[in-house]
Amino acid sequence: MKDALDGFRSEGVVAVGVMCAVAKSVQATGGLQLIAKLLLGNPQGRFMTVLRMMLPVLAISAFLNNTPVCAMMMPILMEWGAARGVSSKQLLMPLSFATMLGGTITLIGSSTNLVAAGAASKQDPNFAMGMFDITKVGLINAAAGTLYVLVAGSKLLPEGELQPVSSVARAGETATQQAGAPRGSVRLWLTLALLVSTMTLAAQQPKRLVTVALGTLCILLRAGCMDLKDAWKAINGPVLLSIALSFALGEAIKKSDLATIVADKVVELVAPFGSLVLLFAIYFVAIAIGMVISNNAVVTLMFPIVVRVCEGAGISWKAALYALTMAASASFSTPVSYQTNLMVAEAGKYAFADFIRFGLPLQLVCMLATVPACYVLFS
Repeated sequence: MKDALDGFRSEGVVAVGVMCAVAKSVQATGGLQLIAKLLLGNPQGRFMTVLRMMLPVLAISAFLNNTPVCAMMMPILMEWGAARGVSSKQLLMPLSFATMLGGTITLIGSSTNLVAAGAASKQDPNFAMGMFDITKVGLINAAAGTLYVLVAGSKLLPEGELQPVSSVARAGETATQQAGAPRGSVRLWLTLALLVSTMTLAAQQPKRLVTVALGTLCILLRAGCMDLKDAWKAINGPVLLSIALSFALGEAIKKSDLATIVADKVVELVAPFGSLVLLFAIYFVAIAIGMVISNNAVVTLMFPIVVRVCEGAGISWKAALYALTMAASASFSTPVSYQTNLMVAEAGKYAFADFIRFGLPLQLVCMLATVPACYVLFS
């Protein structure tokens, strides 16, 4: 029973919950709308419109939880895209994918990164994934994904019908320009300043991320940047529960003979071809499992096996950790594989086959880009 409940005291689980609440304050104070208004601009043509959408979303998602980013950007992009002759079907699926790609750029960009850092720290107490340790491979992943979306989107995404354009959008503005700072400009800038401070401190001392984030959350609540009710809503209970229980299942795999049996078989089949092929095998298995279970569960379930595989092959598990983390975040090929996919599937009226047609090749592109990068950077 103790092992089953051990995941609930994991720093990775706590960090996910606290950072979701901190990110909520940016939405509550109108910071996300302000960023969107400043960065989207007035491009012309599908290529430039998608590019101008992707770049700010990648940057925002590197530091904020991607679910609220996707939720806030969807209505903005539908208006903004229609004003430029680009249908929502050409923008919403790339929006979801951009939030996932951006989440791989920093430690706090995705709950998957935090879960991976927590699992690695538990495996080796001397290991600490810094705020920007993942950035190099994350930027390569994001660049490859963005290039694919820009080039392949016009051919593989459905065209869709343009929605009516509001008078605001027709005038060349976005809907965000009507939204002010709902809690006042002082609280808006205080929130943005605290978020930057949190990232800076966490980058310098990654093991204190939870402490720093909790302190930030207390200041935000005390200053009225958001209500306690908003903070509780931002903490996704089912997601945290699944992460905590996945840790328990991962521990069971680690303590049973399953990890050893699977690891020995993988080493026997793949290790003779070298460590790069081994990393490709880990990535491929992770994206295959990620089609049916959550990305956080992929990390916690596979990590014990990955460690045993690497030990059996006589190589460091650090490169495999980053490859596994990248693969777990590549949930592109089905609408049910990630919550932002579900959100845009409904809003954009995408079919299941649309995700397979556009998302599956993106998984392969990201694999070809990031696995060699992990091999070079972390081996």
